[in-house]
Amino acid sequence: MKTIGIGIIGWGFMGRTHALAARSLPLFYEGANFRAKLVGVCSRTAEKAERARDDLGFEYATGDYRLLLADPRVDVVSVCTPNDQHERMVIDALNAGKNVYVDKPLTLDYPSAQRILAAAAGAPGKAQLALHNRFFTATMRAKQLIGEGRLGEILTFTCRYLHSGSIDPDKPMGWKQGKGGGVLLDLGSHALDLVTWLIGEMPAEVLCAENTLYPERPTKEGGVCREIAEDHALMLLRLKNGALGTVEASKITAGTTDVMFLEITGAKGAIRWNLENPGWLEFYDNTQPETALGGLRGYARIECVGRYPAPGGAFLPAKNAIGWERAHMHCYYSFLDCVANDKSPSPSLEEGARLQKLMDCMTASCERRGWVSV
Repeated sequence: MKTIGIGIIGWGFMGRTHALAARSLPLFYEGANFRAKLVGVCSRTAEKAERARDDLGFEYATGDYRLLLADPRVDVVSVCTPNDQHERMVIDALNAGKNVYVDKPLTLDYPSAQRILAAAAGAPGKAQLALHNRFFTATMRAKQLIGEGRLGEILTFTCRYLHSGSIDPDKPMGWKQGKGGGVLLDLGSHALDLVTWLIGEMPAEVLCAENTLYPERPTKEGGVCREIAEDHALMLLRLKNGALGTVEASKITAGTTDVMFLEITGAKGAIRWNLENPGWLEFYDNTQPETALGGLRGYARIECVGRYPAPGGAFLPAKNAIGWERAHMHCYYSFLDCVANDKSPSPSLEEGARLQKLMDCMTASCERRGWVSV
């Protein structure tokens, strides 16, 4: 059986999530012809890296990610660092001949994504983005239905991804609220990717408006930061056939924890999906005839936040819906399966670059206060 050595760069929330996926593969994928082995973990905080090594069985901990790249036992590098570090680390990993699994977004902007693509073109390793919302059973079923033509021509669509964690003006900010972060790159990348993946095309043009709730926020060190990224982005997308849809990303929506609502309607049917109830996809077959008492017309359900008592409930945090980690596991498994069996992974770097370009267009639209061609 092939063993795939894993090196994780960045031991925050996403580093732990990638480790969870790698460790859980034997439980969820019995019979796979490969296994994952946690080899090295890198964190800028030595104590965190050493604790990860001791708790999860990594062979070593380091503060220098280049040691992972030089280690022949490491086959796959997971890049779980802030967005502004992705380009350098992904390119270094590709140049070192490693396979790369990088958390979304691919990087900060499209020129940076193009530099990554250039490095990938001459590299032997494979690469994939961690866009895990594609990997729920319900979203995979939605992709099937749309691919089978069950919705017909797409007429309207909407996706709203909502959090509430940035409402409190006194809460110390994290890096995602500063420049290099922002809700468009964070939540918007997920929502835009899911919509465009399901529909099967990028929009012809887009319109975007953003809002930054407060002009400044307190830092963890007791200071004040005035370089603040947007907290809310509202986007209008026009498809090639003229169909209009909306995508919203917000971290200032009171009453939400980790809410994503998706709806896509076509001439022949419609789908609805709610991340808070991730195991169910609603499908409306518009080809069913209208009959007395309704016949079979109507939405069919095709087959809660995890507030566990201490010491549970910290990881995964309560805001993440049940099943959130399962999609990450399948996303990670799918990439390792490509590595082990010489398949082409998806979402690819090219897909990540296209998504990056789309987000750049959103930013340009916001700055120009007008439509921007994609």
